[in-house]
Amino acid sequence: MKKTLLSLLMVLLFISGLSGCASKDKPEQTIVTFLDAFKEKKVIDYASLFDGDVSDMTDDPFASPDTPNEVSTKMMELILSFDYEIKDTEISEDGLSATVSVEFTTVNLGLVITTYMTTYITEAFKLAFAGGTEEQFTQLSIDLFMDASEGAAKDKVTTVEVKMVKVDKKWLIQGGEANLALFDGLMGGLISTIEELRPSGE
Repeated sequence: MKKTLLSLLMVLLFISGLSGCASKDKPEQTIVTFLDAFKEKKVIDYASLFDGDVSDMTDDPFASPDTPNEVSTKMMELILSFDYEIKDTEISEDGLSATVSVEFTTVNLGLVITTYMTTYITEAFKLAFAGGTEEQFTQLSIDLFMDASEGAAKDKVTTVEVKMVKVDKKWLIQGGEANLALFDGLMGGLISTIEELRPSGE
């Protein structure tokens, strides 16, 4: 009886060991590693998860000398509130590329930015005619952004197809422009909205 139980235990351990090895070889695991670290603001080697240009990831996307700290902090809070779910994975026949479907649930940051920008343009004109100071413009920017983001619901659902490639037996997320939708999805449409608001020719 003891030998039988021991044999069963060894089989279970062997199977679980195989399962563990197999799970590391799944394309979605790289995405999970990236998204979990990003959401928790962990310092990891992000470049090792991507194939291609990731130079922009070495900079703080929320830091700008022209952006008030209050706005940067609030924007970070809204972006990092995202939730995600891996929906499906399709691996090519040659096993060298894959597409992972990821569903994001986020605050509609595109709407927040549009509301903020529309109101700011109107109020900034009024302040300019009134001879507003630089400090007043800064405070106006802070107040209007906080108003636009106040009570913003996390109800925007976006599904994106993440392109993956296998390099040296490791699944990597394609860099460059290939997966812009991944970042736009986790940021609640922020990137696409900024592109739409950007003047033509820039």
